[in-house]
Amino acid sequence: MTLIQRIILAVLFIIPIIAIGFFLAQGDEEPFFVEQPTSQTGSTTGLPPVSNTDTMPPNHPDPQVQVRAMIKELEQKIAQNQHEFEDILLLGRAYTMVRDYTNAANTYEKALLIEPNSIDVLLPLADVLAVVDEGKLTGRSYDLLEQVLKIDPNVPMALWLMGNAEMQLERPDEAAKYWTQLYYIFPEGSENRMKVSQQLASIGKAPESTNAPATTTIQKTTSEPASSQAIHITLEITPEAQAKLKGTTVFIYAKSQTGMPMPIAAKKFPGEQLTSSITLTEADELMPNRKLKDIPQTKVGIKISKQSDVDNKAELFRTEQALPDSRKVNLVVQF
Repeated sequence: MTLIQRIILAVLFIIPIIAIGFFLAQGDEEPFFVEQPTSQTGSTTGLPPVSNTDTMPPNHPDPQVQVRAMIKELEQKIAQNQHEFEDILLLGRAYTMVRDYTNAANTYEKALLIEPNSIDVLLPLADVLAVVDEGKLTGRSYDLLEQVLKIDPNVPMALWLMGNAEMQLERPDEAAKYWTQLYYIFPEGSENRMKVSQQLASIGKAPESTNAPATTTIQKTTSEPASSQAIHITLEITPEAQAKLKGTTVFIYAKSQTGMPMPIAAKKFPGEQLTSSITLTEADELMPNRKLKDIPQTKVGIKISKQSDVDNKAELFRTEQALPDSRKVNLVVQF
């Protein structure tokens, strides 16, 4: 199996797509990512950890190009009925990686007919259906997540998404039950446990033992000076663009120039709150194992979309620029 195939099978299974798209129910500016246990019930991947591709050399083939080529190969293989179950999973996740969420959902539906109790199918299907439904986890996604937790009640991503689903249904007490269970799954002192604690605190349900540390952590984060890894971004917004910002969603992000296309750090703003000076720091990093300090070649960008667009259909503007050694970049916004 190639590196890009391992990335698709493993990475897209452990990261909720709606988190990648910054579409958790609360509109959280710092998406939450949870890793799956390596030996969970119902898992069919059983893959070793994926190596970090953020440090791939510049001449490494573009992962997106590789994925699209693989999609054609898998489509042909499945059409000729020369495939295995894993090929269907791989195709679903490949569609997801290129943001073809409708085909991804259809592919997972076919996989579900073959393996109706596979967490490898139920979980990504629930996730991608939520993306298609503009981030809503309250429809069929909810039922699929319930099924996952009946098979294995300790699947971190399912617990996290179910908590978000309950918040969408305005049932914070139910959300707290899922998130509290998730809290105790993670090791004491881990970054994931801290994030869950903060989420519980935000709805007034923090575990008693973590009330004081959670408050201390939040205060420390807001009072610390900018680190050497901070990225300073200035925006030149034309009057025409400024007039169009109301009702839009703005994403400011930093990502690897040569590795995985997902952002390393990001912030999300309503268009009308966009300012001319923004700083990305370690506090804006999206995953514990992907750090700004570890990326030798970084690209900074801004994307402006209508509302909270989860794909590129309503994209109004995007521009990116390589980050110089000064870690200061100027982006011109005009559309």
